[in-house]
Amino acid sequence: MLTFIIRRLVQAVIVMLAVALIAFTLFRFVGDPVNQMVGQDTTPAQRETLRERLGLHDTVLVQSGRFVVHAAHFDFGNSYQFKQPVSGLIGSRLPATFELSITSALFALLVGIPMGWAFIPGSTGPQSSPSSSRRSR
Repeated sequence: MLTFIIRRLVQAVIVMLAVALIAFTLFRFVGDPVNQMVGQDTTPAQRETLRERLGLHDTVLVQSGRFVVHAAHFDFGNSYQFKQPVSGLIGSRLPATFELSITSALFALLVGIPMGWAFIPGSTGPQSSPSSSRRSR
């Protein structure tokens, strides 16, 4: 049992690293983040300063390692659009996310259980259900 749990934990870490690297690749190769952060009136020197501050001159391996370490500490940086920490933006939307997920789970249970009870052949559901017509053939 212990080996099963350890194997699953190792698999979970590998999956999380793979997802992090895929996310980094998508963010890295979509475009230059500096162009999204500054206006058109920014000088090339200011753009280079910002690239240096963001660490965009480092190798891709160093950048991906930094991305994974920061994500592991729940430090997602600042939003380019809202100019606020991303973790704060995520936190402010968590209550609505939980409300939607709980509501959808309850809806799935309230609809799915009666449908399974009524439509699965051999269930103990009412004899007037569509499952009884399939059994009589």
